[in-house]
Amino acid sequence: MEKIITARVTENLLGKYILEDKNNNKYEAILTGNVKSKNSVLIGDMVEFNKSYDKYTIRKVLPRKNSLIRPPVSNIDNLVIMLSVASPSPDYILLDKQIILCKSKNITPVICVNKTDLLENTEEAKEELNYIMKVYTNLGIKVIYTSTVKKEGMDKLKEVLRGKVSAFSGNSGVGKSSITKEILGCKNEDILIGKVGEKTNKGKHTTKYVKLYSLQDNTYILDTPGFSSYELYDIDYKNLPSYYPEFKDIKCDYEDCMHVNEDISVCRVKKLVKEGIIDKKRYERYVYIYNKLKELDDKKYKR
Repeated sequence: MEKIITARVTENLLGKYILEDKNNNKYEAILTGNVKSKNSVLIGDMVEFNKSYDKYTIRKVLPRKNSLIRPPVSNIDNLVIMLSVASPSPDYILLDKQIILCKSKNITPVICVNKTDLLENTEEAKEELNYIMKVYTNLGIKVIYTSTVKKEGMDKLKEVLRGKVSAFSGNSGVGKSSITKEILGCKNEDILIGKVGEKTNKGKHTTKYVKLYSLQDNTYILDTPGFSSYELYDIDYKNLPSYYPEFKDIKCDYEDCMHVNEDISVCRVKKLVKEGIIDKKRYERYVYIYNKLKELDDKKYKR
């Protein structure tokens, strides 16, 4: 039996896994029955494998830093949440949900505002950008501004990605695939670019499957399948306040205050919202997400 090799899973081609080791050597491997029975292998997994007879075989999936269901990936360091200031306009509910996901999975959220070339055309786009700068940078979240049309912001984005495994997420039509192609510096035809429909103003879903692309300096990026809605699948509504940085260290009269149904006289968060210290719109989105999660939780016990 040949020596055990450690590598990262970069692609799944009909049950055949493409692996890449630290020296950028690539292998095609299959699973043993033992690995199949225990758990599925995700893109991003670190695995141990060796050559048995004439085939490479995955023997073990190493412990994961984290894993996601949509997209089905693991060991993510950064989630680059892409927005556009126009065409389509920012979806802040989706943005806040993805930040919650990051906080719950030990992933660093990075906001990438793309299509900044459209700022020249509309005051509304400028207002959106100012809102993002005001609210999200104050939460300690890095915000990067890019334009694939003007080739702006790419160096700053590459610096954030360097040495990390980064997934790209966000509404369809915001330019995930365009940014990916720009970062890779290639004309790879399997990275498909979605066009925004003129009538619907919504991006078409174009990326067919998850693939991990490697760059220099141990840098990996994922061009993930586009989606226009996102549900928090494993978040307990009681834990929701802990995923909001602006609520940290705020002491309400009740230790278990959810900042939703409590009176303003006992809820310090509500007081800060009224005073304009906590953004009112983001707080309202928090209440919306909280009620949705609680509703889902209530339904579990009515079945």
